Amino acid sequence: MITIMKIKKRAIVFLRGLLLLAIISSSSCLSQIKSEGKNKHFSFATDSTKASLDLVETLMEELMKLPDTPPGMSVAVSSNDEIIFAEGYGYSNLSTKQRVTPKTQFRAASVSKIITVTALAKLMEEDKLNVNGFVHEYLPNYPKKAHPFTIKQLSGHLSGTPHYSNKDKVEARHYHSVEEALDVFSHIPLLSKPGDTYRYSTHAYTLLSRVMEKASNKSFLNLLKEDVLKPLSMRSTGPHEINNPTKDMTALYNVHRDGINKRLHTKIIYPENPSYKWAGGGLISTPSDLVKMANSYMNGFIKTKVVDAIFETQRLNSGEATGVGIGWRQNWDMDNRRIYEHAGAMEGTRTVVSLFPDQKLAISVMGNAMALWRIEETAHMLALPFLTVATPLVQPKGIAKLSIMALNREGKQVKKNGTLILDGEHDRIIIDSDTENEQAYKLIYMQRDNTYALIHPHGILYTEISLDNDAVSGKTMYYASANVTKPSKGIPFFQFNGILKNEN
Repeated sequence: MITIMKIKKRAIVFLRGLLLLAIISSSSCLSQIKSEGKNKHFSFATDSTKASLDLVETLMEELMKLPDTPPGMSVAVSSNDEIIFAEGYGYSNLSTKQRVTPKTQFRAASVSKIITVTALAKLMEEDKLNVNGFVHEYLPNYPKKAHPFTIKQLSGHLSGTPHYSNKDKVEARHYHSVEEALDVFSHIPLLSKPGDTYRYSTHAYTLLSRVMEKASNKSFLNLLKEDVLKPLSMRSTGPHEINNPTKDMTALYNVHRDGINKRLHTKIIYPENPSYKWAGGGLISTPSDLVKMANSYMNGFIKTKVVDAIFETQRLNSGEATGVGIGWRQNWDMDNRRIYEHAGAMEGTRTVVSLFPDQKLAISVMGNAMALWRIEETAHMLALPFLTVATPLVQPKGIAKLSIMALNREGKQVKKNGTLILDGEHDRIIIDSDTENEQAYKLIYMQRDNTYALIHPHGILYTEISLDNDAVSGKTMYYASANVTKPSKGIPFFQFNGILKNEN
């Protein structure tokens, strides 16, 4: 069996050749890629090669093969304020077989909150709004609550304002103004004293948008258009007008989890009208527009002191950090790179936008069904090829019977058996081998040390596989956001070990 030292020596020689090839071929790669199809939009940053682009394409193509994945998805990546990758996958309409393109619009769901926060940032920058001021200073006629709360608490889900509940007075109609939409929840008391508890709330953002209207003397939608969408050339972003759909808007789908329609995609015929929650979950966009927005936090469009204030985690009255600033959630990838991001989910969509401020890179992923629960990790794995230079090692081959410790739904570790198959072409890990509960997951080598991507119904998951003589070990992570500690220090989704045997 090949030892680790031999693997590393071979890898150095291989890497030198790979880098030389990249330099020689980089000038011809762009024209080759652009010619592959009119729906592909690629360009090159200094640290991006055709191999990286091909790897992202492979990851997405494998993910789209799973029956649990939305019918259509779209991905965009920007580096140093330039979009270097934008691609659509699958279908925006299954009936007509219309393909997703980079222009396809999706419901932004709760990523709408970050678009709202970007407008809020401009109001902060212009001293038109004080986030430490109390909401009632701007809205004296809003129903008084048991305790006053600040705009900052409202934006960080610390105000006690309720989320959706059976006490809501939502009507199946179009809401013509934000003030009108306040009637949905303004009668409900606070659920906790402001600052005592983190309680996620979309209604809080409807209330926030009304504060922004008062501070700016503009309607919320006009404020977005004038202060954010137009300056950032976000031409595909705006309210989801149910009764006046745009030509690029995707159809919306359900992916059924159980019953006779399990894993089938069915079109949502009468989607919810989100006009009562534009700011918190009612906008539409594209990944390309969302990375433009993310870039505004790194390219000077928003002043540094405002960006710092928005990203800084808020704290409970106890002093405990929430991992959430003004809208944005803090996180790290498995290599401990800082990330600020937000994900969204509602009927007919799953979305995320993630930015890596230290690397000046942003990525957004959007889909047309509420699936792919680990979309943050998926975005991190898709970003990885653009964040690092390939450092491939000669990968082991063989089959290993595994002892696996896996997390169950209650968060407890349980012992399972499995099989690891590494053949360089159909790498996979099988859990509960040879039982009725058998689950097989494809592995794709990321060309970076011992890192693999595991293609899971919930998303693309970070996986490590290490070899010491014939002993193989590894782990797969599952972490989402927000986080107050680095996910790399967390308990693995599953970890495994065994003896690798060459079957040739």
